[in-house]
Amino acid sequence: HPSSLRPLFSTMTTVNVGEILYFPLRARAEPLKFLCEYAKLGYSDKVVQFDEWAEIKPTIPGGSLPVLVKPGGEMLPETADIARHIAMLAPKELELMPEDESKAKAAAYIFDVGNEQPVSMLNPLTNWFSAEESASKVGGILPDVMKTLVAVSDDLPEDKPFFGGDKPHYGDFGLFHYIDILRTLDDAEYRKLGDKWAAWYSSMANLPGVKELLLSRPKAGTGEVG
Repeated sequence: HPSSLRPLFSTMTTVNVGEILYFPLRARAEPLKFLCEYAKLGYSDKVVQFDEWAEIKPTIPGGSLPVLVKPGGEMLPETADIARHIAMLAPKELELMPEDESKAKAAAYIFDVGNEQPVSMLNPLTNWFSAEESASKVGGILPDVMKTLVAVSDDLPEDKPFFGGDKPHYGDFGLFHYIDILRTLDDAEYRKLGDKWAAWYSSMANLPGVKELLLSRPKAGTGEVG
């Protein structure tokens, strides 16, 4: 069943994004929720249980989740496309979707850094595998993840808090989800990225809506929130 209309932590704008369908995992749906909460966009989320998936899958474009069901009923698949759609619905002053073409391409690139392999392989390590399985696999994944992140370090401005500059674009939110996972899995590796990334992470984690959503989540392995 869908949840009540969100955002959870602020008064929403008049814009309703629709319903996000996803499995009972954070994973690929979490950046979409970060965006909605930050932009104060109305949305609901429907949890698709794994034992329901075989029946529902033929009705889903592309046969994968997440999918956004727009208010009119149209289904929009693919995480990156949903994120772009949400960014375009957000208040223009937030600049989640840059109007400049080159900046829009840069935002798409940063989002895809997280949304594609090798960085996206962090998702199952915290959202699917057991702690034992994750520990056995993380060493084989992290070197390529770190190499990819180091390669985009030059895209993070030295004198600005976000990849988007003074304000985060939607790409910031996509990559933030994966850096948050990296910190959970191996804080020592995360710290190797340096002070610039740490400052960026702090700036993202303290954004309105994002901060509250992070605090509301279950702590890994504890059953407690925060």
